[in-house]
Formats: sequence, C-alpha cells, structure tokens
Amino acid sequence: MNRPLRITLLTVLAVALLAAGALGGYLARGEDPAAPKKPSEVFKASGEPTCWTSGSVLDRVVPAARYADRWKRSTRGKLSHNFQCGVTVDDKQVLRVSVVQRDSVHKPDRVGTGPGHGKTRSVPGYEQSWSSQDAVSLTVPCTKAKGDDGATNLYVKAQAWRENYGGLREDMVRIAKQALKAHHTTTCKVAPGVEDLD
Repeated sequence: MNRPLRITLLTVLAVALLAAGALGGYLARGEDPAAPKKPSEVFKASGEPTCWTSGSVLDRVVPAARYADRWKRSTRGKLSHNFQCGVTVDDKQVLRVSVVQRDSVHKPDRVGTGPGHGKTRSVPGYEQSWSSQDAVSLTVPCTKAKGDDGATNLYVKAQAWRENYGGLREDMVRIAKQALKAHHTTTCKVAPGVEDLD
C-alpha cells in the first residue's frame, strides 16, 4: 500500500474513532438528543425568568418536552396596561400568565374554575382572589380615582393546561404573586396608565 493512501486511511480511521468515542460518551451519560428536556434547561440560555417565575417552579408546572417555546407581549392604552407571557410545549399552550391594569369596575375572569378544575379557594392576603387546581386570579388596587377618571386595579391571572393537575395550585399561586410583584410598582406607581397615547 502506498504511503499517501495509508495516511488517508489512518486519518479516516482516527476521525471515525473520535466520532465513535464522542457518541459513546454522550450515550454513556444517558443523554438522548431527542429526549424531552425540562423547560428550565430549554430556556436557561436567555438568563431571564420565564413568565416571572423560577426554573424550579416552571419545571413542576410545565412538562418536559422535545420542543418548547415562550412568548411575551405588552400593550398600553388609555388607563390600561396589558402584559402577557406564555409557554407552548410541542405546539400546545401549557401556561399563560397575564397582568392587566383595567378600570376597577371590571370583574376577575373566572375561566379555570368549575367542574374538572377542583374546589375554588381564596388566596390568603388577597381580598379579591381565587385559585383552582390549574389557575389562580389576584385582583389588587392600582391607582385611585382622579376627577372623572376611575380607579384602576391590577388583574393577575395564571393558568396551566395539563392532563393531570396534581398539586399545581401552590405553584400557580407562586407564579401569580411573582407576576404581581414584578409589575405592581412599575405599572401602578412609576408608569400608571395615561390618558391617551394617540
């Protein structure tokens, strides 16, 4: 066998052995590239909390999946703010959190209660609140009435979609409280709703 051919074959063999070794090491660690991952692992690269919650809470509420995505949006209008965040897993929405500033005459949204959602309870420390197995709603005063303008409230809602809700209630309450904490001061005191942005 001539020398150039021998060098080429040895190079190909060395590359194949390196690739096999890397694959073997990867598989030995038990990691499958197509295996479902925890949402905290999927979203950790951004370095910011998803839907205003910690990675450990997110991992309990959002199921592991091969593909997960999150979205955020914010709108501002006359005497109102609307912040929303959500997580989809394998193209199905599994978590949505909203913080909405609205006129205080509005009533909280009751979606996430009733048959199949478990017994509804109030959230301690919040006069206008409820929680079910998969959703929670908190209503807190935001701005006081000024002249003809009405007072506003912050309406915070967190809802999860799962086949089995198990013990999600406490985590959903944590998520709602964190969302409220993240927005109450900035929305109600620093940048309250304005008369008109047009």
